[in-house]
Amino acid sequence: MRRLLPLALSISAAVACGSGNGGSGSTGPSGANTTPYSLSADSAILDRTVPIGTSLETSVHVALNGQPAASVTVNWVATAGNGSVSASTSPTDANGVASIVWKLSDTAKVSMLTATAGTGSVNITATSTPGPPTAISAASADSTVLVAGASTLLSVRVVDSFGNRVPGIQVNWAASGGSLSTTSSTTGSAGNADVVFMTGTAPASYSVTATAPGLTPISFKVVSF
Repeated sequence: MRRLLPLALSISAAVACGSGNGGSGSTGPSGANTTPYSLSADSAILDRTVPIGTSLETSVHVALNGQPAASVTVNWVATAGNGSVSASTSPTDANGVASIVWKLSDTAKVSMLTATAGTGSVNITATSTPGPPTAISAASADSTVLVAGASTLLSVRVVDSFGNRVPGIQVNWAASGGSLSTTSSTTGSAGNADVVFMTGTAPASYSVTATAPGLTPISFKVVSF
C-alpha cells in the first residue's frame, strides 16, 4: 500500500526593527553606511590660522533627523601633505560630538581635513604660517657685471628652518659704493626683499650686503666696466 505523507508548510515572518538616532545606522548593498547623517563644525574650527606643526583639537557635530546622534563612528581623513590625525575614527558622545587631534605638517599652506559619517561629510581647513626666520639667501645672481652707471635689481629670500618663505621681515642694505634705492625693504608673501643698486660712472667693483636680525648676512658682488 502506498503511504501518503502530509505536506508540511513552513511560514516565516519578517520583523522589521525600527531604529532611533545614532547607532550603527543602515548599510547599502556594498556594506557602506548609508544613514543620512548631517555633519557640521563650529565656525571657530572650520578655518583656523596657526603656525606650522600645530596640533589642533578638532570636533564635529553629527545629527540625524535634526537631533544629536550618539555612538556614531566618524571617519577622519587628512590626505598626503595635510598633516596627520590622532585616530582615523572616533565615536560621537551623548551630544553627538566626535573629536580628534589634527597635527598640521611643517609646510606653510592651506590644509584640509575631512570628516564623514554615513552619507554626510564636512571639510575643515587650517592655514599654517611659517616659523621664525632662520636663513637669508640670494634670490638673484650674487655676482653681476654691468656697464658703469647702470643699475641692477638685487633680491634676497628669507626662510624658516623647513624652507618656508617668511614674509614681513625687514632686510637692511649697505653698499661699499654706488647708490641704493633704499636702505631697507620688507619681505613679501614670497619671502623676497629687493633693492635697486646703481653703479658709479667710473669702472669699479662693489659689495652690497643684506642683513636681517639674527641671520647671517648675504653679500652680492657687482662689477662695472
